[in-house]
Amino acid sequence: MRSHANGSKPAIAAVVVGRNDDYMSDFKERLYATVAWNIEHLVDEVVFVEWNPPANRQLLSFELAQRFEKVRSYVVPSKIHHELCENAQVKLLEYHAKNVGIRRARSPWIMSTNADAAVAFDAIRTIANAQLEPDVVWTAERVDIPWHEGRQDEISIWNSLRYRRVIPYSELGTGEFCLTSREMWHRIRGFDELMVRHRIGCDVRGTAQMLAYGGRIKRAGTVLHLTHPTSCTESRQPHHGEQATPEGVPYHNSENWGLGNLKEIKLAERVWQLS
Repeated sequence: MRSHANGSKPAIAAVVVGRNDDYMSDFKERLYATVAWNIEHLVDEVVFVEWNPPANRQLLSFELAQRFEKVRSYVVPSKIHHELCENAQVKLLEYHAKNVGIRRARSPWIMSTNADAAVAFDAIRTIANAQLEPDVVWTAERVDIPWHEGRQDEISIWNSLRYRRVIPYSELGTGEFCLTSREMWHRIRGFDELMVRHRIGCDVRGTAQMLAYGGRIKRAGTVLHLTHPTSCTESRQPHHGEQATPEGVPYHNSENWGLGNLKEIKLAERVWQLS
């Protein structure tokens, strides 16, 4: 595939998940900031999955889709969450939600990322200039950058250069960044859907699955994480669930992975609910 340097860019989808539950008090502002940054600098499509939305809160999906024309959103109602989840402390089955988005992304290259993550310039340059290959899995080193909660609504170039903490690079990557071909994601059938009590470690388990299915890892560069006190890097908390490991890979999801057997009911322009 030709790159920016040769006059075109790879078509990349970003898959992001979340719910309106005060996981961070300014979650919406962080989400808007990272979506805006990633659309401006790298991605052509954003698939947002709103998982298990609280009944007493407004959906995030409507305003997000109105604000960004490149966003499509899928709402997974509480009933489905409770049928799947086996840990009462976990309100967001993050990697089941990411599977919903990965399955429905249309671009030939798909990046699994987080609502508080922005791709750094070194990784943007690497991806733009790379000859992307279907079997290559791009991972990144996470760097925490300051974010002023309640007083900030965008990421500036200056912010992106103010590193607060570097999480040492691991080949299996970080939940904030995993980019590979749509073909590879469908080959492995997404992240492990037997992880129904877990959240931490499901990312590296997915990358290990890609290696088991013939993937090759390359380092893209860095991904920026907007700091917040509820991160598992700050402290392990009940909502982080149990920790998954790469042991027992390969795993085998069903052909309906990513809730592929459910109906999509249109709620608004570029917003659907699974049923």
